[in-house]
Amino acid sequence: MRRWLILGAVGLLIGLTAATWTETTVARSGITFSNDRVDIKFPEKAVFEIDLQSEADIEEVVLEYGVEQLTCGTVVAKAFPEFAPSKGVQASWEWEMRKSGSEPPGATIWWRWYVTDTDGNELLTDPQTITWIDRRYRWDEVRGDSINLHWYEGDRAFAEELHTAAVDTLAYIEESMGLRPDGPIDIYIYGNFSDLRDAVYYEPGWVGGQAFTDYNIVITAVSPKDPDSLEWGRDVEAHELTHVLVHRFTFSCLFSIPAWLDEGLSEFVERGEEGLGGDRLNFETAMADDDLFSVRALGGSFPDDPDKAHLAYVQSYSIVDFLITEYGRDAILALLVALRDGVAIDDALQATYGFDQDGLEDVWREHVGVQPRVAGGGKPTPTPMPTVVPTLVPIAGVPLATIIPANPTSVPTPTPSAIVTDVKERTPTPAPVGTPASGDVGDTSLLLAGGGAVAAVALICATGVIVLAVTIFIVRRRKGAAR
Repeated sequence: MRRWLILGAVGLLIGLTAATWTETTVARSGITFSNDRVDIKFPEKAVFEIDLQSEADIEEVVLEYGVEQLTCGTVVAKAFPEFAPSKGVQASWEWEMRKSGSEPPGATIWWRWYVTDTDGNELLTDPQTITWIDRRYRWDEVRGDSINLHWYEGDRAFAEELHTAAVDTLAYIEESMGLRPDGPIDIYIYGNFSDLRDAVYYEPGWVGGQAFTDYNIVITAVSPKDPDSLEWGRDVEAHELTHVLVHRFTFSCLFSIPAWLDEGLSEFVERGEEGLGGDRLNFETAMADDDLFSVRALGGSFPDDPDKAHLAYVQSYSIVDFLITEYGRDAILALLVALRDGVAIDDALQATYGFDQDGLEDVWREHVGVQPRVAGGGKPTPTPMPTVVPTLVPIAGVPLATIIPANPTSVPTPTPSAIVTDVKERTPTPAPVGTPASGDVGDTSLLLAGGGAVAAVALICATGVIVLAVTIFIVRRRKGAAR
């Protein structure tokens, strides 16, 4: 037993010594740097630059970068600036948003550099961050109660009214669903729709607001000169803030939240006490004609036709309103918890309410006074829209084409997109592949050239710890048996 203890301790000691040696080697690098910076040219691009010096020719410069957001995994985006090997190098690389798709205003970009020279020296700079902000305008802000509201047009009373409305929305969501924000939510208020559309590439011209759920960011346009626009702004905030809280609470790499629940919850909060309001007559006509979608049909993309899409939103609201008013806040929260834990929607409904989606449609139809569901009937599955309902893909955030294999010969062109939820048609676009969650880039070092050494050190340390743990377990078991 003593031998096992000694062996474990020696293994752990060797691992720690090797780790110290590795860090010292990097620290003694002959490469120095200055002017490590990023120039934001919103909305077109971010330009990364650094000046490097070494006693030997610098032969490789790698930029690692990404954005801070909610993700399922750690993936590092890499770029390889072009330069002529030399003892002094000025390296730069441009992240072009027209190629990758835009990051939302207010997103936090992180980056660091990995450099090697012909003598084998290595340099890994500390991670830096910068805010991707629309500097074409002079932003002011109102902060407090988990809402940071940014605006540039209108007086402070205008901004405070929108801030108060957002705070009230969070209180209503907590009261009706039991959801709270997991951190401050930034809302950027553009002065008009033209300014808003200019801020984000590749979004439809009808977009009036977007929720970037993985970033805790909402953007919209509200004109302080138009009283109707202010009311619109309150509704947008309510709808999009609901998307943010629901998506972050149910974030899962296994299943996605169905559209009828996702949009129905946002409609429920946006409509508030008004309920169906002006949509009541048209919805009652659709019910009388049984011109309704099946619940399962509403689980995916909503129709492209504006009238049918509007019916899909109203029907989704009615279904969610039924669940909340009939079964209460705790039940809807339990449903969201099940979805967050990776339970499929039918199983989650069954565990929470005692029925699946077909059963939900049956009891909902009875509640609103519509004739019973015909098995296999109902309107067909809606035609997918150009922008689809969020699927919460496992990893999101960085342009897909920048996630590239080792020693690449070229960088492919990424597909533009980012997870968002719009207001006009309220349908988000899928997200590209991403980066470390919460800005944690420390565990990406295994992707560096020195990753093999780090992995070996980790293996030695782990072996020592395992041997010690097993030995202690055996000793305790023997002591317990002796008693």
